[in-house]
Amino acid sequence: MGALGSDDFARGPSPIPDDIRRANLAHWDEWTRVHESSAFYDVDGFKAGATSLWPLELEELGPHVREGTRLLHLQCHFGLDTLSWARRGAVVTGVDFSGEAIALARRLADDVGLSARATFIASDVYEVDEKLGDDLFDVVFVSWGAIEWLPDLDRWAALIARRLRPGGVFSMTEIHPLAYALDETEDHGVRLAYRYLPAPDKPDRSEYDGSYADRDAHVENRLCYGWAHGLGEILTALAGAGLRIQSLREEPYSVAPFFDWMERDEQRWYWLPDGEGRRRADLPFSYAVMARKPESGVPPGLKDGAGDAEARDA
Repeated sequence: MGALGSDDFARGPSPIPDDIRRANLAHWDEWTRVHESSAFYDVDGFKAGATSLWPLELEELGPHVREGTRLLHLQCHFGLDTLSWARRGAVVTGVDFSGEAIALARRLADDVGLSARATFIASDVYEVDEKLGDDLFDVVFVSWGAIEWLPDLDRWAALIARRLRPGGVFSMTEIHPLAYALDETEDHGVRLAYRYLPAPDKPDRSEYDGSYADRDAHVENRLCYGWAHGLGEILTALAGAGLRIQSLREEPYSVAPFFDWMERDEQRWYWLPDGEGRRRADLPFSYAVMARKPESGVPPGLKDGAGDAEARDA
């Protein structure tokens, strides 16, 4: 593990192999085109003023975002959540490796009048440090199906710690790693069937026709690769980068159905039914982690570009 703020550790070439990166990039470029017109993302609703943020994100991070809060969104896809934070007053920077996604994010920012407070950068998350200049942020935000595409969480956490101002907040709402390990049974039950513990040198290889946002869509670039990450690995990476874990919530609902027979509630969450007209609340499908960077000074070579004084005291 490198030292907090170490250029040698937080920066450098991406650890994602070139062949995997090419496959995942083609996959996500095509998914962006599918997702733009999907009911799941509801771009028209967003343009009309709706937020794309989920209740869990608003509950966890909402109190920390004010007018002028500087927010860095890693793996932002095509920026709906990034721009939803901008609508709440944040000055946002979104990062994603898909050029298609970033181009769409920029168009959407123009369409809804938020381009003055939204910057979007096309970059592998491991290589974005050099593109961020010397900026620090009040908040670093990650959400929903992001870290499964990353092999090295120590490098990821080092970037987060480096880019937070002293006292800044990290917030992640994600799919629970246990959910990825589940498979369905014939009687609408679930069983453990897949990897839970990490294997950085053994990425999971998958081929998807369709997407979590539109299962009926036809996709040409189906091949993709990902990595399993358990909660222990995730929290240890964040703590090892010098962040102080403040809370961990585990919830029995998901942003998208893992199985066709999951039931959607009025807040858009998907639940496992219990077979008796109720919802199961005994297995986690989502989690939220909050962490804070100690008030311990700024890494060499960076400046505190944080937002208003009120946000610094949050």
